[in-house]
Amino acid sequence: MSSEEQTTETKRGKVRRCLIDPLTESGFRKPGDMTRERFDKMLVTLADELGYLREGQLDTLRAMLATKGQGKAHDAWPRLATIRALAEVVAPRPIEEHPTIVSWFGSARGPQAVEEGTLVAEFLFLEKRKRPPLGPGDWRTVREKAAEWQRQERLVLDRLDRHVADDDDRQWLSWYRGVRMRAEALIPRSEDAA
Repeated sequence: MSSEEQTTETKRGKVRRCLIDPLTESGFRKPGDMTRERFDKMLVTLADELGYLREGQLDTLRAMLATKGQGKAHDAWPRLATIRALAEVVAPRPIEEHPTIVSWFGSARGPQAVEEGTLVAEFLFLEKRKRPPLGPGDWRTVREKAAEWQRQERLVLDRLDRHVADDDDRQWLSWYRGVRMRAEALIPRSEDAA
């Protein structure tokens, strides 16, 4: 294989090489209650969803999965939900790669969150729970956190203006602004919407 071929491996190809193929070669088989077509689709979904993991992380996941075989002989592939959960333990999937979450901020909700001042709190809620706020309790949590962080930002900016801010203030502000930039990157620019 030439060096050019090696550098153009897809994320899907990396997952197949580091995780799917080794587990299959070690004896993992299609679960008995799953059709070949459904199983093949599961492996494609798996390869797509785990593409964010680095090789070492895929190696760790492979070792974890090796003990999670299903069926009487414990040699059938685990369910996708099990694999996803273990992958989250190895390395949480970046929120920017979750289609549901990206579409949440890409919809009218993104600009609305900016307008309401809840963008950072919503983003971190989604990052932690992998779902949008659903009920009144979720929304209350988001609004309270947003108000707390807005107060904190004002306090830190005031301390910076008065030259009394400490390293903790600067680190917090850097973290907060970094999260806000990540969230803002998911919101379509107005010229994109045109």
